[in-house]
Amino acid sequence: METTTDKDFMPETPGVSKSRTFADKFSGFKTRFMIGFWLIVTGLIFFYLFNFLSSLYAITRASESFYTISVVGNHAVYTRVSERPESWISLDKISKRLQQAVISSEDGKFYEHPGYDLEQLQDAIRDSFVYKKKMRGASTITQQLIKNLYLSREKTFGRKSKEMLMSLMIERYASKQKILEMYLNVIEYGKGLYGIGAASKYYFGKTPAQLNARESAFLAMLLPSPVKYAKSFKNKTLTSFASRTINSILLKMRQAGYIGENEYLAQLDGHFSWEIIPEEVKDPGIVEESEEDLSIGADSEN
Repeated sequence: METTTDKDFMPETPGVSKSRTFADKFSGFKTRFMIGFWLIVTGLIFFYLFNFLSSLYAITRASESFYTISVVGNHAVYTRVSERPESWISLDKISKRLQQAVISSEDGKFYEHPGYDLEQLQDAIRDSFVYKKKMRGASTITQQLIKNLYLSREKTFGRKSKEMLMSLMIERYASKQKILEMYLNVIEYGKGLYGIGAASKYYFGKTPAQLNARESAFLAMLLPSPVKYAKSFKNKTLTSFASRTINSILLKMRQAGYIGENEYLAQLDGHFSWEIIPEEVKDPGIVEESEEDLSIGADSEN
């Protein structure tokens, strides 16, 4: 007959737990791990959405915004401000010829499209996926502005989707004139050289209002790849690519009715103040030409 003792009826002492098994310990670790994991995920989502929503808010204030630029490493950091910086040049103080040259070179339908050029986009997709050609530039001035101010340069579908959405938004909240003014004031014109005020002074010793058609075409020629194409200025001699591209932009300006025949011919035969004219026209031997260079904007990111 089994007997009982007083120990069988002794209650557990409060605060004293039985030894935990491995399963109990693993279960506790798993719980803490999952809590930590979801806290990190939530933080990343919040950080991502905060940056994106901050950019969307900045776009809604675009009509009254300006930007200061600081160069960190090889990258520009843009800071939105409500007061016009001293370096900022208003559109009415930028030569019409410069505006026309940039539009002719970068985005001929700038004043017509809603932020993106559907025809150019379709052509780029067709060339890339049907004809297997290298992806060519299809970004409008509006899209290039959005990419510079608010987005990374990664070539992903997600980035392009955000670029499209934000381009449509800024076209709603800012005029075409404001978008063009912002673009000309924030883009790169050479290594560490940002803004039309700094560019016109650096290359020609002029204010943006004083630029003629040929000088404007030169600055427009730089935009797809300013560090690379600025070699012509550095060597004081136009490469065959630079000369051909400048002439092409002048022709587009003539065809668009921006300049007349007399001005076109005069600018076509002109030279820059820094340009060394050799006795015989020779290629200076700078390797800037390739198959993709033959179309203006071939180096621009999509």
